[in-house]
Amino acid sequence: MGDGIPADRGEALVGTRVVGIGRTPPPVGPLRGDVHLVDFPDVGGHVIRGPHPGVIVQTDRMRRSSTVVVIPLTSAAKAAEFQPQFLVQIGGRESGLPRDGWAKCDQPMTLPTFLLGPKMGRLSPEAIARLDHALRFVLGV
Repeated sequence: MGDGIPADRGEALVGTRVVGIGRTPPPVGPLRGDVHLVDFPDVGGHVIRGPHPGVIVQTDRMRRSSTVVVIPLTSAAKAAEFQPQFLVQIGGRESGLPRDGWAKCDQPMTLPTFLLGPKMGRLSPEAIARLDHALRFVLGV
């Protein structure tokens, strides 16, 4: 069907038609590093709750998943005084947010994608690298 390049060669398909009756492709979710407004649920304990920016940390290969892993961001981190390895400073220019803050990598949360609010910004590659370092510390990998 069509005269495109075989898909098994990992190249883009050209001229191929796909017909599906009553089927629409699933929506594509946020990208890793995107910052969305998230209303973090009150799960008890000393974790962020309420509306805060959250950065997407799951791989882009899972963009079609109905869930997403996010790290909360805050502009007031009490632990910032002693700079633990799980707390990553994020400048406003690195995130697109109006102020500087911290990513609390010790508080990852999996949420349904429909709970994500509007996109507020995107982390710079340098900030994502620092986030990755902190996540490796938290997860022990």
